[in-house]
Amino acid sequence: MGITIPRSEAALLRGDGWFLVFGRRKTGKTFMIRRMLDYDHYFFVMKGGVVAHESELLAYPVFRERLTGLLREPVTVVIDEFQRLPTEFLDHLHFLSPESRTKLILVGSSLSVARRVLSKRSPLLGLVRPVRIGLIRPVDVVRGLAAHMRPEDLLKAAPYLRDPWILRFLGPEFSMESLIDIIRFNVPALIGESFREEDRVFTDRYELILRALSLGNSTPGEVASYISGMTDGDLRGPDVKSYLSNLQFMGIVTRTPILGRRRYIYAIESPLVDLFYYLDSKTGYHELDIQPEELARLAEVKRGTHYERFVVSLLAEVMRAQVARGLDPEVDGFLLRKGKVIAAVEVMMGEITDGEVRRFLDKVPIECRKIVVAREGPRVEGVQLLRPEELVELALKSAKEPQLDEI
Repeated sequence: MGITIPRSEAALLRGDGWFLVFGRRKTGKTFMIRRMLDYDHYFFVMKGGVVAHESELLAYPVFRERLTGLLREPVTVVIDEFQRLPTEFLDHLHFLSPESRTKLILVGSSLSVARRVLSKRSPLLGLVRPVRIGLIRPVDVVRGLAAHMRPEDLLKAAPYLRDPWILRFLGPEFSMESLIDIIRFNVPALIGESFREEDRVFTDRYELILRALSLGNSTPGEVASYISGMTDGDLRGPDVKSYLSNLQFMGIVTRTPILGRRRYIYAIESPLVDLFYYLDSKTGYHELDIQPEELARLAEVKRGTHYERFVVSLLAEVMRAQVARGLDPEVDGFLLRKGKVIAAVEVMMGEITDGEVRRFLDKVPIECRKIVVAREGPRVEGVQLLRPEELVELALKSAKEPQLDEI
């Protein structure tokens, strides 16, 4: 698409020391390092353990010897897919660490690898700084697209463009029809690859749970109720919770606390994955040819949800806050700082009426800022109205002023 979206995580890697960059596949780790960082040597470990370095292919003993020499020099070295190296490699790094003058960046496409490297018995515990790479942060997406799209169009497209791999297919010419066609075969492959990297089997239960989440079932009990009778053996809420925990660890599912309760609601983290499972659950379009118009119509149902989640997350990032959901009262999002509610947020993709604003105001009796994000709407005392262009401006301002707390 010709557009590079900046990654805030790159700034974390510009210091000295040793780093561990990790995250599920297709989150843009390699692209970020190769395009946004300076380095002297880049090693890529291929399947089978052969190491590519510039125009050479190195056997592990040759690579190890070369790296041993480099670690004594004041250079920056990247080792991508390092988890494919023999297990003794981490012990070798530990042995060389006291005399190292090198900035070392280890990159792995498995979250279980990060868990092993950071475990109590790991030889690298305390030697590497972990940097997790997930979906592109909301503010980064706005920064990358603001010069190419109108604010309203940007906010509608942004939830889907947070997945870096989609950027080679879509950009400012974003359309839902093209998106739906692209994810039809790419998403199943991505999910399968993520499970293989974690040495897990993508069972029918996992797939049914993802389908249940895509259809709006957001608690373990709701998911268990939806899939009851579809698998061998009955699954209860606590059983489903263990599956959800695995999916969360893998970076496929996210959870959001419910305000005032010790409970969470769960959702598929990537809007692309969520949209695929929703459309496939409704129509079977992964295997059947469905009219594009029908798929586009169904996608609009999810588009509002994805827009809402993105806007709330963007505001949370701008205000340096955490997100909680409100169920009683039902509010699109609460923003918390140090456990205290600082704002309640209502999101509309189009216009909002005076009555809708006042109902939102009535639902939030607590003392906090009340923010409504809509294309147009009335000015109501006690409520801050943010139009798309104003929200984009705030996001751009926050990127330039890291200590911005108020809007």
